[in-house]
Amino acid sequence: MTFQLRLSRVAALVATLLAALVASGGVSAASPCAEAVLADWLDNSRIDRVYALPCYEAAIDAIPQDLEDYTDAADVIARAFQQVAGQRLGERTPQGPVSPGTTPPAVTPPVDTSSSTAVPIPILVLGGMSLVLLAAGGAGYLSRRRRENGGDA
Repeated sequence: MTFQLRLSRVAALVATLLAALVASGGVSAASPCAEAVLADWLDNSRIDRVYALPCYEAAIDAIPQDLEDYTDAADVIARAFQQVAGQRLGERTPQGPVSPGTTPPAVTPPVDTSSSTAVPIPILVLGGMSLVLLAAGGAGYLSRRRRENGGDA
């Protein structure tokens, strides 16, 4: 009986160890390119090199919890991802009926501020509002003084 009991305990221990090994094998480490992105960020808190787009996403997923909580690593890597993705979008040729010789019209004409007739409209508006507010404050002060003097006399 004791031999069977020991054998069952050993079998249970082996089964537990085997289950632990299988479970830990399912949790994979970060991919080499994700580790490269994280190492690039750890170097100087910037992403200095260009990586494949999936590497950025894998690096964000592989950030350790303490770095994620106390640093801006995820934001920096996401910005680097957006920059690389935008550059790659810019390399594409436009689709659709676009003639290569035409340029889009300017939305606003250029403003000539070098001439002496250029009036700083925003400054004039702010100055006018300041004068109106000062006048309203002064009128309120005088009105209160009149009421106080009229009630005492």
